[in-house]
Amino acid sequence: MVVVKDSSGAKSPVIYYGGVFDYNGLIEEIANWYSSMGYEFHENVYKHKVPSPAGSEQEFSLGGYKKITEYVKYWIDIKGHIWELNEVEVKIGNKVKKMAKGKIKIELTARTDLDYNNKFNTPTAIKLQKFLHQHIWYKKITGGWTDESYYLMWKLHAKIKKLLKMSTPHNASDIRY
Repeated sequence: MVVVKDSSGAKSPVIYYGGVFDYNGLIEEIANWYSSMGYEFHENVYKHKVPSPAGSEQEFSLGGYKKITEYVKYWIDIKGHIWELNEVEVKIGNKVKKMAKGKIKIELTARTDLDYNNKFNTPTAIKLQKFLHQHIWYKKITGGWTDESYYLMWKLHAKIKKLLKMSTPHNASDIRY
């Protein structure tokens, strides 16, 4: 199996946020985004550390994949870390809602798996696969598959920022895919 990171070689986007946010709503909306885009969603890791006087600490890892063809699969993964997490009550209109207050770091990564079924697993097939990647499918891999998964990751990035009520309502991925 060949794993291709994003085509630009850029670092993964990271969101830093400090303040009040709806933690359960955030995770639910992320899961809804994955399902609406046709991804299979997984919650891989969830760690809750013993609270200190400043608040508790949580780590989570979410991810999902989407099979594009029998040969290509997209992955978008999220790693999150929350510090000084406390539950607060916020008055919205006439209702009081329980929300979270803390500092959060969310890192997104995208990758493209080629030959995820391991059909090219003999020495001759591996040589053929290398030839196809370098000479026949090069533009499709670098300018198509990896590019699409990269911009889909940025769409999720924009969705998370919108949920956290952060600035930048537009991004480059809005015009693509």
